[in-house]
Amino acid sequence: MVSEQTKARIQHDLDARFGRFGVWLYRVTRGRIVRPWGRRVLVLTTRGRRTGLARSVLLQYFPDGADRIVVAANSGRPTHPAWYHNLTATPAATVEVDGHRLLVRAVELTDAEAKQWWPRVVAIAPSYARIPERTTRRIPLIRLVAAN
Repeated sequence: MVSEQTKARIQHDLDARFGRFGVWLYRVTRGRIVRPWGRRVLVLTTRGRRTGLARSVLLQYFPDGADRIVVAANSGRPTHPAWYHNLTATPAATVEVDGHRLLVRAVELTDAEAKQWWPRVVAIAPSYARIPERTTRRIPLIRLVAAN
């Protein structure tokens, strides 16, 4: 039987290897590529905290009114994803959803808010239920709020 840590590493490696292609495909299709799976996906573009370069990643999101919630799961790896560190350094970012670009500000949910939100995440995306089994770190949830 394959351990949860091994599954997390494999999932993370696949995401890393196909990340640029996924972003490109999402942009070319204006998000239509993910619709058959019923997933809500966006491209998050942050500034690299060390390089200052634009970094784009494809993420599943969970709507909350006009806001979008993203999960810094990193496939259950022991460290937070790079995009999370970039957002904590510079909360201003850009999201692309269905061909529309929007400036956002990232706000991390408090532990109490994240605890309330987690069941909604798992109800929409049951695969997230395995993430806490793969790691001992706290899984941050980030609210992306439109910057006015």
